[in-house]
Amino acid sequence: MTDWWQAADAELLAALGELQTALNTTWAQMLEVVREVESRGLAERHGYVTGADLLRGTQNISRSTAKARVRAAQDVLPARSLSGEPQPAEMPATAAAVAEGAISAEHVRAIQVTLAALPPHLERHRASLEADLAGFARTLDPDAVLKLGKRALAALDPDGPRPRDGDPTRTRFALVPRGAGFETRGWLDREAAAVLRTALSPLAAPAPAAEGVPDPRSLPERQGDALVELARRVLDTGRLPAEGGQPPHVTVTVALEVLERRLGAGLLGFGEGILAAAISAEDARRWACDAHLVPIVLGAEGAPLDIGRRSRVVSRSLRRALAHRDGGCSFPGCECPPQWTEAHHVVHWAEGGATALHNLLLLCPRHHTLIHAGEWEVSISQGFPLFHPPPWIPGGPRRNPLHRIDLIART
Repeated sequence: MTDWWQAADAELLAALGELQTALNTTWAQMLEVVREVESRGLAERHGYVTGADLLRGTQNISRSTAKARVRAAQDVLPARSLSGEPQPAEMPATAAAVAEGAISAEHVRAIQVTLAALPPHLERHRASLEADLAGFARTLDPDAVLKLGKRALAALDPDGPRPRDGDPTRTRFALVPRGAGFETRGWLDREAAAVLRTALSPLAAPAPAAEGVPDPRSLPERQGDALVELARRVLDTGRLPAEGGQPPHVTVTVALEVLERRLGAGLLGFGEGILAAAISAEDARRWACDAHLVPIVLGAEGAPLDIGRRSRVVSRSLRRALAHRDGGCSFPGCECPPQWTEAHHVVHWAEGGATALHNLLLLCPRHHTLIHAGEWEVSISQGFPLFHPPPWIPGGPRRNPLHRIDLIART
């Protein structure tokens, strides 16, 4: 047994990555054995109803874990036809990542959950969606992959599932007496929710740490306080604080072709670009009837073209372009919206770096500090931020797709 307390920091961190890869590899080998047990029908032969029952009864694992192993073996391992010919795996890109020990059981489950929720009329997107999720699973944690899958489904199917009978159709809000106060009840449609979140966002940001202790309030608590504060400010002054040098605002990102042809979808958001929901082309046209239009010319890969302004201070128009490109904190897996981010120079201004799109990215305060610590490196590749981890983190360079769902499953 290794005396880890004697190990150097670099050795200890490298061991973490190696052990995780070993766990992933062992799990992949477990699936191969599970698949063979299933194919031979050993469960029935030994008195068990299903293969999952055999695993549970002989491996001392939970029913859910046993079922998950059987499902994973079915999806990520090749099958055989009745004649013995090998058949491709149901999830080929995921299967490749599993075989390499690059992803865990939790990653596989996140991808399965997403694909299971894909509506039948979007089946043509299954292969590309699976490939994209498997690719990002190599560098994002399972929770981030699951969130990415949910957002991708929302972008692919902006109308969402058919509403159940009795679902509300109009915005409602009520204050119901309860104990020493009132309970809020209501329902907001997408547009109303975007407007409300826009107004609450600058007031619901975490308060600065006091004596090193971060804001103890949860997000619902901060939003509740923000709603009251919003009402006070409107009653007192009728004005809201600015964010990123400009007043909070609702945004609709939509291609010119969508507006002209009335086909496709736009992206409804608040602040500088965080997505609230996908909206139809007709809704986007309606919003555009009474709005400030800001044209952004995109390159072949979907990145905004450099506006060419050289200045130490990030201008309003340049920050808008950054928000459109990055959508928020660009660090892999971070969901922080653009309103709460800071512009970071890849090459520092003092070292001759330009204040231009090809040398800037958005980072939340936590990840801005992490990047300046020096172990991570960042570059702009193909028009988008690309993060290079320290050598003790496996997986190689990575991006953050959580804010740019429009760039995945595009086939």
